[in-house]
Amino acid sequence: MEADSSGLGPALKYLDRFQFHGFRLGLERMDAILSALDNPHTAYPCIHVAGTNGKGSTCAVINSILTSAGYRAGFYSSPHLFRLNERFRIGAYLIDDKTLSLLLNRIRSFIEAGYELSYFEYTTAVAMLWFREIGVDVAIFETGLGGRLDATNVVMPEVSVITNIALEHQSYLGDTLQKIAFEKAGIIKPGRPVVCSVEHGPALEVIEARAKELGAPFYLAGRDYSFEMDQDGKMTWRGLCSDEITGITPGLSGRHQASNTALAIAAVKVLDRFEIEKSNIVDGCANATWPGRGEIFQYRGRRLLLDGAHNLHGIEALKAMLSELSSETEPEVLLWACSDEGGDKDFSKMLGEIAPVFRNIIITEPPGPRKPVTVEMWSKSPDMDSLMHARLVKEWQDAFEKAMEACSENGLVCVAGSLYLVGSVRAVVGP
Repeated sequence: MEADSSGLGPALKYLDRFQFHGFRLGLERMDAILSALDNPHTAYPCIHVAGTNGKGSTCAVINSILTSAGYRAGFYSSPHLFRLNERFRIGAYLIDDKTLSLLLNRIRSFIEAGYELSYFEYTTAVAMLWFREIGVDVAIFETGLGGRLDATNVVMPEVSVITNIALEHQSYLGDTLQKIAFEKAGIIKPGRPVVCSVEHGPALEVIEARAKELGAPFYLAGRDYSFEMDQDGKMTWRGLCSDEITGITPGLSGRHQASNTALAIAAVKVLDRFEIEKSNIVDGCANATWPGRGEIFQYRGRRLLLDGAHNLHGIEALKAMLSELSSETEPEVLLWACSDEGGDKDFSKMLGEIAPVFRNIIITEPPGPRKPVTVEMWSKSPDMDSLMHARLVKEWQDAFEKAMEACSENGLVCVAGSLYLVGSVRAVVGP
């Protein structure tokens, strides 16, 4: 093994000390560290994206469009699938090990001087500092948890984007859609436009009321912009002022990703300070990638679908994608794992929703820092009685091997339930 000349190994070891099972919400710590760094997040225009599902995908399409238009776009996301570097991007390029090491150690010097940060606040400060030092034209920030008290909510965005609202992280965000919507709507800033794809209902009412209260122009899917897909998978996007863009081929797979792509287009269309041509939008959408979300590989003669669906809303989108794929390849084996950070995830119900699609199910434990749903917990679940075709395998590597063995040639194996499981499998099978 080659020596780590970048110094990243020790820097990551120090960062990992801040990893724990839980979240710390609030902006006081971010305000303090950013002030000490001379407020790097104010040095460039920002786009801020919140929502239950589709945040990263929407950010990825926005990033690709802006890059296609010739802008140096910074993109900060979480969590990473396999390497911390994945959280920090300029266009399609990840931060290099040496630069990441230097920035981690720079923030470390402030922590050792008495500043307090959580793991996510630490990495957010790194992103904001790097984007200033590299001189981005624009920075895209994906929220980590919620919005109002999320570490990223120190930015003053050119546009706020809210993807959708579903029950999630209820111990932190609230136990109703209205309460969760209130937290997500916390990214809305006075007078700054908001683009939203939340469907009608109480969550939308909360978000729209907040936008009105702050005098923020509000653009809604289905009312202010729309899209349709033809039989060849081409999208037509229609927006304000009778604007129409045809011939769009989304680079991300699935109907739900078409919705995220349309939302991303709406977001860049309201950016006044950027010159973006229709051709940039068409090219950017086609070139967009977002690893581990509806990603398909050919591996050992089987088709492998990797999708980070980890809540009920995501499971519904995954089922729709599998239905689309079933005409080409029959789904045979599900490799499944869950984390349960807040102790409020209905992991049995999620599996019950997706299980009927598959002939074989293998349940394992996800790698990574989050609190796993263990095989012991699964074995004690009363819902396991109805899953006669499910097997429990503690180690994910063994579980993945058994999933491949259980699938016939040209069949499909789906890996889902945990982004950490998806990331680890992708490191085995992907480039």
